[in-house]
Amino acid sequence: MDIFGTGMRRARERVVMALGALVLLVAPQADATGSTSGSTPEIMPLEAVRAGMTGYGLTEFAAGGIDTFGVLVIGIQDRSRTAGSLILVEVSGHDLETSGIAQGMSGSPVYLEGRLAGALAFGWGGALRPIAGVTPVEEMASLPTGAVTLSMLPPSTLPGSSPSPVGRGVDLARNLGWSAGDPVPAEVPAWPSADELLRDLVPELGRAAGADGHPQGWFSSRPGEPRVTAATSGVGQPASGLSSGSACAVPLVMGDALLGVVGTTTWVDGEDVFMMGHPFMQRGPVRWPLATARVITVLPSRQMSFKMAGIGELVGTVYHDQRAGLSGKLGPVPDMIPVRVEVAGPRGDREYSFQVLDDPAMTPALVFWCLYNSLLVEGDDASEQTIRYHITQRWRGEADLESDPLVLEGIATGPAGARGLAAAWMAPVAMLLDNDDQRVSLTGVTARISLQRPAAGAEITGLAGPAQIWTDSDSLVCQVRLRPSRGPLRTVRAAVKLPEYLQPGKYRLVAASEADLFALESMRLGGAPRTETLADVVSLLRTPRSADRLVLALVAPGGGLVIGGKEYANLPGRFSRLLEQSAPGAHPPLAHLPARTAMNVPWALQGSAVVNLELNARAGGIDARSRP
Repeated sequence: MDIFGTGMRRARERVVMALGALVLLVAPQADATGSTSGSTPEIMPLEAVRAGMTGYGLTEFAAGGIDTFGVLVIGIQDRSRTAGSLILVEVSGHDLETSGIAQGMSGSPVYLEGRLAGALAFGWGGALRPIAGVTPVEEMASLPTGAVTLSMLPPSTLPGSSPSPVGRGVDLARNLGWSAGDPVPAEVPAWPSADELLRDLVPELGRAAGADGHPQGWFSSRPGEPRVTAATSGVGQPASGLSSGSACAVPLVMGDALLGVVGTTTWVDGEDVFMMGHPFMQRGPVRWPLATARVITVLPSRQMSFKMAGIGELVGTVYHDQRAGLSGKLGPVPDMIPVRVEVAGPRGDREYSFQVLDDPAMTPALVFWCLYNSLLVEGDDASEQTIRYHITQRWRGEADLESDPLVLEGIATGPAGARGLAAAWMAPVAMLLDNDDQRVSLTGVTARISLQRPAAGAEITGLAGPAQIWTDSDSLVCQVRLRPSRGPLRTVRAAVKLPEYLQPGKYRLVAASEADLFALESMRLGGAPRTETLADVVSLLRTPRSADRLVLALVAPGGGLVIGGKEYANLPGRFSRLLEQSAPGAHPPLAHLPARTAMNVPWALQGSAVVNLELNARAGGIDARSRP
């Protein structure tokens, strides 16, 4: 199934398949009410349901609209989840005997003796008979229907802690060891891979029966495998509205691509809408757009059939995402976040415009989806190519971010260069949305991505400079040797300006990319970067860390103290010892970086070089910089 939207090429790399799983996870589900007139239907309580009862369900199988399918009650799976049961039914008609339960039927209202009994909500891939689980109508009727304001939403909805935005650093730190026996700190967690971040951003619903109320078998945890739900892509024809059995959608991406999750409306009571019969992400209060949908056809599959559908018109808001289903209201629609992408490549410049769901748990991955798939229109992510990006994020809720948008710049080389950037593009959004200090909102993203072939990478292979210098020296001149992926070896000459406070002793001189020095900065302080406040997070994300900037840094043995993640350098010895004894958690850094210089280079750099350096005082007097 193509989940990548109109005009966009399907990406088969694992990261995009993982995102596809996100979409599939919550796609279509069938509604279970039976009112087509916009009023509360007459219900059949669970206690009245008996094995052998027959009835019918309502859902959309094709473009012709809502149709019926047969239902036979097999029995009741009592207390299959805490304070909840399932009605097990076997369905028939529309070739369901062959295709089985289709993704997209969740929420389909099921009627017994003319009364609404529940919403078809669960199926099992590979089943030899079309058996489904029905959420009893009493559970859905207990769903709240009130509108949710922004102030009612949880301040933080991402599971776990924010990812640490550092890259490689262990090897560089090990090379800086002052002796073979010196300890090297454990590696600080890097920005996770795309797969890991997507797994963090999308809670796995339905892992086991009884654990979270979802029967075993309805959810597959491996990326790319069919789920019990289905995704939408493409354009749906305008629908007249929502009613029992009609297809509905939660749009995730709109604009130059359409991506969403499709289910079935169970019933509509005035402006209140009840859908799907099971959760999307079980997030509680939410503010998601609600749209009509149009089913094109049902695609049979030996593992799990699914509906091919398109998103229609926006008609309201989903306000509640709970175990028994989704509920919302017809009327106003929440704003989505505009994402504009310019891609500059061999065929010229192209521009794409999207709107993505405003939701802390999904927005980071959806922004990446737009950027990645825009890039794939130009070509692929398997070629030897160079990708440069300039991404501007606009935020609301904090004065500094509002007046000075966050800018991310960097470079990657292929193949799979863009996939490797997934975390770098997603984690900043996730960290700001998930900070515990102050709520902020993403209001827009503008990205410019340029592609150049062939790939422009280079390895740092050596560093040459004086073995000793004098304390009255103003600068240190050295040469960095580079081995480009194509072409002859290169030598880059650079000078590091020396501060006046340097004392005689042994130092290291290191050459590395800005990205690797950024990683070392975190490691040398002995832990993850400070992210306790929003200001900490913003400062961290504004720190340059592009791989196409060469940095030369002078490294001294650890001096000063690190207190609460902040470095205090050049402290008087007695005062430093006093603070180390009195301040909780105070410790010396792995190293001190008293001087550095950086320059742009036309390559994405890898590797590092470290040489020893000795700073000596001239004999016969005190040099000028040491005088009081």
